[in-house]
Amino acid sequence: MVNKLTSFIFEKTGVNDYQKFLDVTSTRHKLVSSNVANVSTPGYRAEDIDFKEELAKIGNKGKHLEAALTNSAHIPTTHSSARPPKVNRQKVADGDINSVDIDQEVSKMAQNELLYTAGARLLQMKFEGLKNAIKSQ
Repeated sequence: MVNKLTSFIFEKTGVNDYQKFLDVTSTRHKLVSSNVANVSTPGYRAEDIDFKEELAKIGNKGKHLEAALTNSAHIPTTHSSARPPKVNRQKVADGDINSVDIDQEVSKMAQNELLYTAGARLLQMKFEGLKNAIKSQ
């Protein structure tokens, strides 16, 4: 009963959406960090996710049917929340050692850090609102 009530409250208040947002920004941070770490690796192909597409998936949850995975052997559908973000790998241009542009990667990392911080702050405010609603009774 408690788990159903908790999941209902979190789902209706948008906490799950904030969690997904933080998951996407965390995934992107790991990819960008890996790109920065491999700036001198010959042949390394920079990786990233389409951040806007991933945000759209979070925002469009009511416009598509979402399949629930009941078994780990099931194949996730296109709109399943269990599907991880698609990672895009850049091609190495002729004459380049790899496809990492350190200036772009540092810029992406700074932008992503701001997005994560804002998302975490919004989630914190959401929890504070829930706490105040519970206390007011």
